[in-house]
Amino acid sequence: MKAILNLWEIISHTGTAKELSASDTKRLILTNRFGIIAVFFTFPYLLGFLYSGYNNVALFSGLCCIVYFSIPFYNKFYLYTTSKLVLYLGVLVHQFVLASTFGESAGIHYMYIALILLPIVLFDIKKQIGLILFCIIITIFATLVLYFTQFSLLLDPTIPYSAKETMDILYKITTVIGCFVILFSSIIVATETEKVLDDSNLFLQYQMKAIFDNSHDAIFLSESDVNEIVKVNYRAQELFEVDSEQDLIGKTGLDLHKNKPSENEINRIRSVLNDSGSYHGEVLYKTGKGNEFWGSTAIKTININSKNYFAVRITDITARQEFNAKIKSSLREKEILLAEIHHRVKNNLAVISGLLGLQSTYIENADAKKAFEECRNRIHTMALIHDKLYQNETLSKIDFCEYINDLVRHIKNSYNPTVSEIEFSVMCHETFLDIALAVPCGLILNELISNAHKHAFKGKEKGKIKIVCSSTDKNFTLMVSDDGVGFDMEKALIEPRSLGLTLVKALVGQINGDIKTTFNEGTAFYISFEV
Repeated sequence: MKAILNLWEIISHTGTAKELSASDTKRLILTNRFGIIAVFFTFPYLLGFLYSGYNNVALFSGLCCIVYFSIPFYNKFYLYTTSKLVLYLGVLVHQFVLASTFGESAGIHYMYIALILLPIVLFDIKKQIGLILFCIIITIFATLVLYFTQFSLLLDPTIPYSAKETMDILYKITTVIGCFVILFSSIIVATETEKVLDDSNLFLQYQMKAIFDNSHDAIFLSESDVNEIVKVNYRAQELFEVDSEQDLIGKTGLDLHKNKPSENEINRIRSVLNDSGSYHGEVLYKTGKGNEFWGSTAIKTININSKNYFAVRITDITARQEFNAKIKSSLREKEILLAEIHHRVKNNLAVISGLLGLQSTYIENADAKKAFEECRNRIHTMALIHDKLYQNETLSKIDFCEYINDLVRHIKNSYNPTVSEIEFSVMCHETFLDIALAVPCGLILNELISNAHKHAFKGKEKGKIKIVCSSTDKNFTLMVSDDGVGFDMEKALIEPRSLGLTLVKALVGQINGDIKTTFNEGTAFYISFEV
């Protein structure tokens, strides 16, 4: 018996899915059960037809049993509407054929009374009213066809009148039982569904209450129109250091703030809530005992019984704020220390440059003096980068365009006036480099400008040195050109014989860059590398 009941439950719930609503689940269970009940109703008649020698009628009834038994399989493949229509049309056609075979006196057409109740039970009146009307109309049409044809479409004259009288009694009983089964099954399934829903809702209530009461965060529920607190959890009482929830109920969220926000800030929060339905922020709160703490506040608009509320969750982030403050303080100390290091490096390089300058005053050899001056320029080039980093808000990058202009001014001032008058042109816009690239790039620039200044304009009264730098997300390009006499520097870079070109080649390799030269109407250097 237990095995039969288990099988009954399995068949009844065939095709049920989580996404189905409670109403649809109820109708699905009813469809499966009516399919099996139709088999139980038909099978005794099938045996009676076989016993009485009506083999064709028995065969047709057997085919109808197969159709009824297939109903759960339609639902298994989520063909919910199809299963209901197959069940309804199967019963309709089945009874139509039997009524046409046995005649009006057999009373088989009475089954349509029970049948007409079926679509009202199986289909959703609000969503599937068209299918309900369709089933009722074709049932009425089938009944009218039977009466207009006087139940003679398939009439078998060999069937005795006594058999028809027996059929009449049996079908009247079957009709009453069918109506009772349809109504009773609907009530039973509805009761079962409601019980499941009640149990589920009760469990959900307990579950939500447990989550609400035992949450690690403070949770408030406040009316959205007046913003008054109507419910709080235990953690809120602990966090705000009050004796009971009554100490918080009736207050507004702003009453808990240490510093009341401005009207503009309040309007901004309301605007965010109206637009997105949620808000996140960090607020300094005060407790009932006058203590302070930082809270990460999340506000969500929810609807309960057609009324809007604010669900507010507050997480104590005081420890995190203190930790962040320590990190910021430590970071600031490191920035100050690093800035001081850059400042001292710049000063030390300036001292070295000054010592070289003093030493050069004791040297009479012109070439040696020139070498000392070139060393001083190289040292100044590096010192200028450290000075820019010291003055910059961030210690990681410098404005290389500003650096180029300062370097050009220094180089112009470091050389004594010569026969040639040299003009500088700098084209650069918002280019930033970190110290690892700025130092070698600055030294390269110094060597190229100094080299052009010394050698490019021999025999010319005027000259122009042009510097262009540009950068993209991944590449930096530097061009230094002059309109001097022009030299083929390609071969000179392959096997450099001067310290300046040796430095340029080495520094370009250090930053994994490429260097190219041209010497039409002067000399031009093109350096590119990844940033």
